[in-house]
Amino acid sequence: MTLPELLLPAGNLAKLRTALAYGADAVYVGAAGLSMRPDEAAFTVDQLGEAVDSAHRVGRRIYVALNTLMFDGDLDPLRTWVEETRALAMDAVIVSDPGGMTAIRERRPDLNIHVSTQASTANSGTAAFWKSAGASRVVLARECSLDAAKTIAGTSGVDVEVFVHGAMCVAVSGRCLLSAHMCGQSGNRGACKHSCRWEWELTERKRPGETFSVLQTERETVFFGSTDLCLVEHIPLLVQSGVRALKVEGRMKSEYYVANVARVYRNALDRYACDPAGFVVDPGWLAELEAVSHRSYGTGFAFGYPNGQPESIQTHNAPESTCDVLGYVVEATDGRHTIDVKNPFTVGETVEWIAPSGAASGSLADSQGTVTVAEIIGDNGKPRERSHCGTRATVSFTDGHRFPLYSCLRRRRVV
Repeated sequence: MTLPELLLPAGNLAKLRTALAYGADAVYVGAAGLSMRPDEAAFTVDQLGEAVDSAHRVGRRIYVALNTLMFDGDLDPLRTWVEETRALAMDAVIVSDPGGMTAIRERRPDLNIHVSTQASTANSGTAAFWKSAGASRVVLARECSLDAAKTIAGTSGVDVEVFVHGAMCVAVSGRCLLSAHMCGQSGNRGACKHSCRWEWELTERKRPGETFSVLQTERETVFFGSTDLCLVEHIPLLVQSGVRALKVEGRMKSEYYVANVARVYRNALDRYACDPAGFVVDPGWLAELEAVSHRSYGTGFAFGYPNGQPESIQTHNAPESTCDVLGYVVEATDGRHTIDVKNPFTVGETVEWIAPSGAASGSLADSQGTVTVAEIIGDNGKPRERSHCGTRATVSFTDGHRFPLYSCLRRRRVV
């Protein structure tokens, strides 16, 4: 059985290495100034060289997003970038603009080109057009159903990639002018201010001062906010659809998000490959996806527009999670671990962990558990009872447990 590629986001080198450690087949990154994210979540040319080496060293693939909305003034910087990266063997670039695609093909015809979801490919004819233009893969519009994806994958003659997890956008395939109009910061240029998720009220011209609810829940009124996508329960349909890649959104998300989402989908895909007929959804997958920062989950447009329940694709603006991240293991030697501390923890506290080891095994239980903190040594070399946020601490555990690099410590929230 050939499984679709599991494709994870990487907003920096740490996230890239984390994604690879937790089972991603490929990662996608942004080129500074040319991708749909701010430059702090993108790679300079030097960083990209290191990223390509990191991915290829472990036999994985790396794709570079050049999918911003492009004006004439962007084409020369794009051409310069192509020349500056000529020696880098990235596996593909992700492009949404035909002019940008032409500029790339003129200078590096060897590069595989993936057409971004920003191009809103939603039918077989459009996918076939992009193939004729030189694309090797199309990333389908978020509005496509799984049935549509199956048809396009089976008839267009080009590889198909679909989103399976992460934030959704209220606008068609993310093409939105709201942030640009209200803040002067365009979402199509990687600077979205998420204006759609502000606390909006609707008024009618003939009723000044009177506001109306758009979507009323027991807690709040929701206007534009969209649910997060989660299709882990539908792995059989995704594999059987013939799509080439399953994509997770989140270049701006944390290392913990990348780690936990990767390990869940890796485990689900491998479980299906081992026993397709006996595949059942593991409740542990859903519990672990609840443990990362997210908004309410839904299936988006995977099964068509939810005419009977339009409210199922809308939700509140507040992210939620069942866990807080305490830190990441950045070095491990002789039972002592250097932890990049994100939230404080104390000596004697029992904390949870997840680790790369066993991420592709039969059960998530092999790569998570609890452990008690035995000792904390601060970055000044002195023992302390409590770690400090934003520092690095040397930590050991009471049972001598040893964690590999990229392991995460976390604390379960009390509800």
